[in-house]
Amino acid sequence: MKTPIRLTVSALLCALPLCSLAAAPPGSCEAKREEVQQRLEQARAHNNSAQEAKLKIALRQIEQHCTDAGLQREREAEIKKLEARVERRKADLKEAEADGRRKKITRQQKKLDEAEAELQQARDALPK
Repeated sequence: MKTPIRLTVSALLCALPLCSLAAAPPGSCEAKREEVQQRLEQARAHNNSAQEAKLKIALRQIEQHCTDAGLQREREAEIKKLEARVERRKADLKEAEADGRRKKITRQQKKLDEAEAELQQARDALPK
């Protein structure tokens, strides 16, 4: 009869960090801090001292340097970079179409589609 109780208690203890993750907005410094804290607890539970040391450093760096405004600037810079990549891919596709080589056109279209998908994913990750 002890086993079901242990499993229930274990399940509740494992679910607690997940509840706290739901409270922090995704992509925020608080969410990063909570994720690293959770991984740190896992490293401690598995007696992985090397991983624990690295995660302590990462946690310290987040606490000292992370700002939500800084994260927003980084995301916006990444979007600008991806927009430039999409424009390059469009130019490459136009050039391939001018050459008229079907294989090259197909390859350039695929690259453009991938770049556009990556850009859309980055835009979707921006907080509203």
